[in-house]
Amino acid sequence: MKKINFVLPANFDRPVGGFKIVFQYANELNQRGYEVSMTFLFNMREKHFLISKAQRFVNNHIHQVVKHSEELTWFDLDKNVNIYYDVATQNEFPDADFVVATAAPTTTIVSKLPETKGKKFYFIQNFETWFYDESVEKINETYNLGLTNIVISNELRQKVIEGSGKEPKYLPNFYNPDEFFLAKPIENRDNIVCLINHTHEVKRTKLGLEILAEVKKQVPDLKVELFGAYEPVTELADYVNFTYKANPEQLRNDIYGKSKIYLLPSVLEGWVLTGMEAMACGATVVSSRIGGIVDYANDGNSILIEPDNKAAFVKAIVDLLNDADKCETLAKKAREEVQQYRIEYSSDILERILQGNE
Repeated sequence: MKKINFVLPANFDRPVGGFKIVFQYANELNQRGYEVSMTFLFNMREKHFLISKAQRFVNNHIHQVVKHSEELTWFDLDKNVNIYYDVATQNEFPDADFVVATAAPTTTIVSKLPETKGKKFYFIQNFETWFYDESVEKINETYNLGLTNIVISNELRQKVIEGSGKEPKYLPNFYNPDEFFLAKPIENRDNIVCLINHTHEVKRTKLGLEILAEVKKQVPDLKVELFGAYEPVTELADYVNFTYKANPEQLRNDIYGKSKIYLLPSVLEGWVLTGMEAMACGATVVSSRIGGIVDYANDGNSILIEPDNKAAFVKAIVDLLNDADKCETLAKKAREEVQQYRIEYSSDILERILQGNE
């Protein structure tokens, strides 16, 4: 039985798209006969990596310097997956055939592990310069640590080539069709637009709400479904309904499944999982034309806008809300094309990468 260990940042038991992808791979590989481990680091900064268990306990439970969680409630991880919380020394890592860094700050730690911890891979899900005060040089260093680089989008592929001079492996993302599917007809939906609420500036939640406020002036019956793992930081208008930590059923039935449009004003993404989920549930995507998104969204199944062009976003949304035929045609095309992004297909590629056959 082959053993694989995914190394992640500290666990705060909060829904994170990148974590969800790793968890889904963990469950799928477990079903394929792998012994799967999930290692959550205590701290991603190397100067704190050798902190003792006693100090970790003091920090977590007494001083509460950090507030990591030792449970995972928002995702149904298979009970056979081994979970290691607050790992801070090399000998706490399980032995494995393959070890996979899943975020930029985990790479240095993984690169220094002994051979007994597994052949080393780096699963690159975004251009994570925010970990290094937006330093491109620092993020490029992570691509040159000797790990096998794996990217989820063509834009990330190009960035890794520019930063390392080497071709990475390409592993497209997927969505879960058992969770996200057409629960309500695409036709005759109310004028509802959904939007994710996020604290990270690149997600442009504030801009999204500003866009929709302008749309409301032209489409008086507009309603907005806002959702996310973070509480809103500003007071919401009365036409905005917020769902905190929406589960897949809520997303499918009450958010994506009721909306005509999913607004994605982000300026930086690795691969927007929520965009695929919305497509599968029948919402038309109106998005910034940026890397990651364009791996599955195109001019035939979505509306793609120059990033931060507020006026263009407003016009596109108003036009779609006033043109039911166009909106429904795009939604149906997107739902058809997104079907190809399945975990079975991506896991086949991942296995070939692990075995050196891709």
